[in-house]
Amino acid sequence: MSTAELVGVLYGHGHMGRLHASKLTKRPDVTLHIVDPNKGQQPSLPRSFDFAVIATPTRNHASIAEPLLARGIPCLIEKPLSNVLFEAERLASHTHLAVGHIERFNPVFVPINGIQPEFIEIQRLAPFSDRSTDLDVIDDLMIHDLDVMLQLLPGEITDLRAKGIGVLTQRPDIVNVRLEISRPNAPNAVVSITASRVSEKTVRTWRIVEPTMYWSLDLEAQTAKKVTWLSGKMVSENVPVPTTDALTAEHDAFLTAVRGAGPYTASGADALAALQLAQRIRECLV
Repeated sequence: MSTAELVGVLYGHGHMGRLHASKLTKRPDVTLHIVDPNKGQQPSLPRSFDFAVIATPTRNHASIAEPLLARGIPCLIEKPLSNVLFEAERLASHTHLAVGHIERFNPVFVPINGIQPEFIEIQRLAPFSDRSTDLDVIDDLMIHDLDVMLQLLPGEITDLRAKGIGVLTQRPDIVNVRLEISRPNAPNAVVSITASRVSEKTVRTWRIVEPTMYWSLDLEAQTAKKVTWLSGKMVSENVPVPTTDALTAEHDAFLTAVRGAGPYTASGADALAALQLAQRIRECLV
């Protein structure tokens, strides 16, 4: 892969924008220009640039990204791709697009590559924040786990049940979902997901059950434990997890695609599938 310098533009300098900037400005293979539309910052941009990262509020994603994608400029757009499905569909039609589903790059998932789970219990809880209150907790937090689940358990969702309530906003702040998934050439699977943005503390865990063992993953601490049933006894062991930074790995994959040396990971089509599932969940809330 060529490591020739790339010129990029970062739109947005809020929480996620600052995180992107902190990584990208340290890369020797990138020159980064930052635009913060919310603060009216319009620095002189280069006449041409190789890529864009869009970390503005979700409602602005399409208006910023579409003209760039139409010009052929690869874009990395923060999740969720859009808060309007028809906008997400338009964006997803472009093949030079990646979406910031950063949990795909969480190294805690490396040890479970290739497993065939039959039950997964997921919790993603966070204290309340004024950020992203234009979204419900499904698009704000649960979307991460929906994306990873769709990659891990491809198949047909045959049953979906959901319950959600608003606590501090007019939108659902706590949602629990139960999914049954029919998979070709594999046992059916059940997935239970709870997402809350009104928790006292941050929790990001996956508990994954196979017929003879289960895995306990802590996405926040990036630790993994495997528990095996052997001769009626439970044997627990900590499993090594690579010490990689998820955002750096996301940038590496995106810039590799920009250079034409790899695919766009978490493509627009993938992000759209997660949003469509999120909409199904929203429609099932009782």
